[in-house]
Amino acid sequence: MSILNHLLSLDFRFSGFPWLLRHSVQKKRITILMFHQPQPVFFDKALKGLKKRYNIIPFSLYIKALKAPSTILPDRSLILTFDDGWATNFALLPLLIKHQAPVTIFLMAGLTNTRQHPWYYVTKDRPFKESLKKMSDSARIAALKRTGFEEGQIFAERVTLNREEIKAMQKSGLVEFGSHTLTHPILPKCSDSKAAKEIELSKTKTEEFSGIPCNFFSFPNGEYSERDIRLCKKAGYQAAVTLDTGYNTRRTDPFRLKRISVPDNGSISELLVKASGIWAFLKVITGKQKRKRRHSGL
Repeated sequence: MSILNHLLSLDFRFSGFPWLLRHSVQKKRITILMFHQPQPVFFDKALKGLKKRYNIIPFSLYIKALKAPSTILPDRSLILTFDDGWATNFALLPLLIKHQAPVTIFLMAGLTNTRQHPWYYVTKDRPFKESLKKMSDSARIAALKRTGFEEGQIFAERVTLNREEIKAMQKSGLVEFGSHTLTHPILPKCSDSKAAKEIELSKTKTEEFSGIPCNFFSFPNGEYSERDIRLCKKAGYQAAVTLDTGYNTRRTDPFRLKRISVPDNGSISELLVKASGIWAFLKVITGKQKRKRRHSGL
């Protein structure tokens, strides 16, 4: 985190705006945060800070409330999600137990329990990585192949959760698992058959790892199309999360749930400011961050 971001976060945190949002706009809404690989020392402080200000609930409770209006949700409900299913997430289990904090982890099911790496993990050049996201799926695969990377390639290091870790986390009663496709492609850039395979088979594989139905889906990179939503419904998911900026209500489309991206490390001030939503909204207003477009599909 830059010094400027740190100073701005401090200013915003103590300006009163995050408190005002939590006790007004966020009070009767459901906020969903997205982490990836927070380090334990930071995450311990993060959970402590978030629990003082929000009520952390399971994702499944919110989905139940969408279907059953009589379901009671606490004020300032907060849902914690993790994208990708990194092996480092397992080190957070003692903290989840310590703080009794429920979370949902979205697995790249085709890479889980293997020593394969996701394509964006081996691509360190940020401009190149961003250009790959804009290519058709076949062009992206061909471009990566020219760099020496191929899907299915085996590496010495395991970077995703394995079956035993998933079972241990699930046994705690605090971790729910959802799908994040098989290989993390940009779905709107995929053919119909590829998108269907990534969405449907990842549900099946996630269920094989967890032993229970996989009801939730996370769109890679937050990108989705109407076709992808139809495929999620057809596959039997109950809900899907995006990276559209905002909060959720009991009337939000369960397949277009909004999330707020928060830092995996850094200062608690930055985390709390971003969790309030003010940071993301300011970026949208200033044009530095665009809402994810709803592509029509290929």
